[in-house]
Amino acid sequence: MSPWRAEAFARFPDLVDRFREADEFGEGENASHLWHILWESFAEAYKTPRNEDMIQRVYAYCRWSLGQPAGTTAEDDPGSIISVCFFESIPTLPEAVDDMPRWWSRSDVVATKEIFSYMVGEEGFAKILARFDRPSDIPQSNDAT
Repeated sequence: MSPWRAEAFARFPDLVDRFREADEFGEGENASHLWHILWESFAEAYKTPRNEDMIQRVYAYCRWSLGQPAGTTAEDDPGSIISVCFFESIPTLPEAVDDMPRWWSRSDVVATKEIFSYMVGEEGFAKILARFDRPSDIPQSNDAT
């Protein structure tokens, strides 16, 4: 079992059956399938009642994944997979955008503008930055990256 998969199974025992089903449907282990499931779970976690545990676990898995060495293929490059399958989609979820200051620093968001503006363009990226200009009643974690 690949390290990224073993780590996902350990961090998300509640999603293991879904990971396995996606593998069967896709005919093999696939990091993109795994991140698709994590994105669905992340988006669901922002619904009422908010599932803070899932949000935190997904961001923690992102941190872990980004700390892994890149492989020789796109499938073995955690940074590329997370960017395409997860980070690019965050701006499409208003609740996650509103929550970004808890997980990201403004400078990290600015440095990764290309990723965060990919799905929402310049106007959407401006909305992300505006969220960092508003006071927040939630303390920042800045643990995502």
